[in-house]
Amino acid sequence: MVPVKSACLGVLLLATASCARPHPAASPASAVIQAQPRVVTPDEITTEAELSTRAEQALVEQRWRDAARDYGTLVSAEPNGPLVADYLFDLGLALEGCQERARARDTFLGLSRRFPEGPKARASLVRAATLDAYLEDWGALEGIGDSLMAQATAGDIERLVALGARGLGRVELGDDRAASQDILDGLELADRLHYGDRDVLPVAVAELHFALGELRRIRSERIQFTSLAPDFRDEDFLGPFDLRCAGLLQAQAAYAQAVRSIDPHWAAMAGYRVGEMYRALHTDLMRLSPQASKSEAKKKMFYAFMHVRYRVLLEKGLREIEQTIALGERTADSSPWIERARGAKQQMLAALDDERAQIAAMPFSEAEVREALSLLQKKIRVSH
Repeated sequence: MVPVKSACLGVLLLATASCARPHPAASPASAVIQAQPRVVTPDEITTEAELSTRAEQALVEQRWRDAARDYGTLVSAEPNGPLVADYLFDLGLALEGCQERARARDTFLGLSRRFPEGPKARASLVRAATLDAYLEDWGALEGIGDSLMAQATAGDIERLVALGARGLGRVELGDDRAASQDILDGLELADRLHYGDRDVLPVAVAELHFALGELRRIRSERIQFTSLAPDFRDEDFLGPFDLRCAGLLQAQAAYAQAVRSIDPHWAAMAGYRVGEMYRALHTDLMRLSPQASKSEAKKKMFYAFMHVRYRVLLEKGLREIEQTIALGERTADSSPWIERARGAKQQMLAALDDERAQIAAMPFSEAEVREALSLLQKKIRVSH
């Protein structure tokens, strides 16, 4: 048996000899392996590559919350990394999918400002423009249109988006003359590019049609009848009324194009506007008063005629609103426009009940009023 002391001495000698022996030179062909830095979160320890792959898969599968969480972690872990612009863009998409539209818009705008010459800059502005329209931030929407139009390298599609954004922003802010030029230029460009020739419209083209509907609606609703009361003549009324109705129908035709959008949000906006146009026309008509010189019986007949003849406007508006609400339920749209449509529906139902109550309180039935209206219309046709 070897003594313990001798064994220890032997180990010490071996270790000394090993330290004294020179290490062999590294082979030129030796591979250098660099370990990826770890990304540490409260829940796990992973790598950038693993987290990026997972975030991308979540985005593809539309698991928006998971994608937003992972891309947010990537941006926080490497705020100045070489891929941060890509991560920010995908983070914006994920937030948009989560319906956190204000945060998504701010993410896209921040990306475009931080990397104005980067490959994601224009795409970020385009996404931000769509979100500003959704958020009804008309001033910001006009500003994005200006920014896109100012870029010398902007392509046709970017110019199309810019004209729609700026046109819609301007018309909502009351500058309908400048808006008109942008909208018409945008629609002409879309026609030249055959962009939107299919049944389903790209968002950029739907926005232009919606903007055109807004332009026509605003201009038509400037035609008012209250200035004609209380002693208007029929010829004073019919001219403005015909113009107002023509404007309504032209606006409705433009909104009908926007309804074809690939994004149902534009259809909800357009449907609501059409329903509201009919209600606004009915409201303005009901403000009219008969000539002061008429007898009390003729004044009652005048009101009866107005309620029976123009109630159809409320009924048409209600149908449009109900279709809009149904669309929102099918597409799970939680936008303010659907909520407005629900509110408008209740107001229209109440107005229709009020119309029927007023007719019921008059000294003649609705059937008698309709018969009198029919005779009056025949008399007018004969006289012309």
